[in-house]
Amino acid sequence: MAFDLDLLGGRRRARIIERLNADSEVVETACGPVEFARRGNAPHVLIVHGTPQGHNASFMGAPFEAAGFGTITPSRPGYLRTPLSSGRTFEQQADALAALLDALEIEAVAVYAVSGGGPSGIQFAARHPERVRALILEVAISQNYRAPVSGLGMALLTNPIANWLQARVMDYLPRLAVGQMLKIESSLDAADRARIADEILADPEKLAGLRRVISDAPPFDLLRSGFENDLKQFAAIERLPLEAVGCPTLVVHGTHDGDVPFSHAENSARGIAGAELQRVEKGWHLLAMGDGGEEVAGVEVDFVRRHFPA
Repeated sequence: MAFDLDLLGGRRRARIIERLNADSEVVETACGPVEFARRGNAPHVLIVHGTPQGHNASFMGAPFEAAGFGTITPSRPGYLRTPLSSGRTFEQQADALAALLDALEIEAVAVYAVSGGGPSGIQFAARHPERVRALILEVAISQNYRAPVSGLGMALLTNPIANWLQARVMDYLPRLAVGQMLKIESSLDAADRARIADEILADPEKLAGLRRVISDAPPFDLLRSGFENDLKQFAAIERLPLEAVGCPTLVVHGTHDGDVPFSHAENSARGIAGAELQRVEKGWHLLAMGDGGEEVAGVEVDFVRRHFPA
């Protein structure tokens, strides 16, 4: 495996950035510039991405798009081409989402908030109830959170050479890469990790999905500002305004999530009046890759159809 300088500082990096920029737009809003990817037509599902991502997380909207919904995936402040000045706090990020909808002349959406996008999605539903017809919280942070990563792990996560190595391992040694991801992102025992790894490796669609997450990830320096801000904001959460969320809400979470504990789902379901809790047995942080993944997608699409019909 040759040392690919092309990826670290040259043409491949340029190709990734060119593709990211071609897939998105930047619009000036009342809260500042916001980058977003838009697919399909109304009614729209607004995807509030996790940590650390950007509008490249728009692939998560595929089940909604197949069902006839359009999707809009903003890059949250600090990620890719949305500056951190457009919203440091989760309250400000919620207002930036509303300002984006104003700029796009979109009256209302269903919100699909994933992982680290949970606090912004919750704040958006609480602060701008007239804009939200339904809310899905998938493996979403809903209370004080500190990333379960050691100092060394954090250094590796944010190091471009380590990111490059991870991508190359995914390309050339996918079993090792999938096994490591399951070990980090789940609390499953060794037997279940091995079983799920075998299932992923035997499924071209799941393997392609993981390659999108790992091999095609944006250069980390384009995510760093948002990532560092997210960690600071997660640790500062005292209490999110769950009781102010009045729209129909579906909470979906795996019982063996090794990144965001299942207690966050219980907190959301307990705090939001009438919320439905979909407990995914042996589900891990990447729900689509584990037990019940296809069922989860169907449940989420049906939920949006019920409460935000075309």
